[in-house]
Amino acid sequence: MSSSVEFGVNFATYGFPSFPFLLESSIRAERIGFDAVWVLDHLFLPDRVYKAIGEESGRRDALDAWIVMAAIATVTRSVRIGSCVTPIPLRNPSLLAKTVATLDNLSNGRVILGVGAGWFSQEFRSYGIGWDSFQVRVAKTIEGVIVIRKLWIEDSPSYDGRFYKIHNAPLWPKPVQKPHPPIYFGGRSEAILRATGEIGDGWISWAVSSSEFKEKISVIRDIARRIGRKPESVKPACNLIVSVSDDYDEARITAERYVTHFFGRSLDDIGDFIVYGEPDDCIDGIEKFIQAGALHVAFRPMLNKDIPRFLDIFEKKIIPYFKSGR
Repeated sequence: MSSSVEFGVNFATYGFPSFPFLLESSIRAERIGFDAVWVLDHLFLPDRVYKAIGEESGRRDALDAWIVMAAIATVTRSVRIGSCVTPIPLRNPSLLAKTVATLDNLSNGRVILGVGAGWFSQEFRSYGIGWDSFQVRVAKTIEGVIVIRKLWIEDSPSYDGRFYKIHNAPLWPKPVQKPHPPIYFGGRSEAILRATGEIGDGWISWAVSSSEFKEKISVIRDIARRIGRKPESVKPACNLIVSVSDDYDEARITAERYVTHFFGRSLDDIGDFIVYGEPDDCIDGIEKFIQAGALHVAFRPMLNKDIPRFLDIFEKKIIPYFKSGR
């Protein structure tokens, strides 16, 4: 991009038609100018999510995010690879630190760790993992990030926390990125925003309007400033859910179906994080978030089957517009 704004693509790893298709799409995304490929980290999702993407088989397919990210790393060379986002209470942070460090070496320093507190209780309970209160999950997330960073930076760290403990724990090889891979928080609660401002390297929004995005970024930067951090050290990123077509009506019908199933709301009653229409409509929607302060915009195509068209249109019309300096 000619400006400082980066573009990422957020491929759904659930209900996917084929693993090779996901890898081929990642290769193409890198080739046409995307800066990052993001991967959802869930064991499975609610039925309404599968219906939203047009998956009617009744199966709850979902690929493991970190194995997918490793596979993407082996077929790409420059695109960054991020989890969007990994629920820390769902994965042991010490083991996650090892996984991310290994992938950072495999990818030669291209990993972004997105973290969150988790929201889908059934995936925890179905797999025998305790579902705590929101406050406890947030506390686990923050403590988990502390453990992960210590393992990445220190030689034999120890930590005696409320939820996690390590004792003279070596983790080698260390990540390629120094001082460590960037950690982006996901979520909009006061506690998550505070943690982002205090210890996060970035914040990545989900289902947040452009006006709310601007407000949350201001809160995060104020928190960072109060504790002596440079506000610009926290990178603002957003997720936009996209239905783009040269046929406006077709794009709107897809968006209506998606919003109805996923959010249980009407398209006219949803935030502008839903971007749909012809290329110019989508450009206008993207511009709103850039003007609100986004330095990284990740796009989630609504339907897996529409990914080739999504990439076609971005390659020919949307990425060139932003590269030209707008």
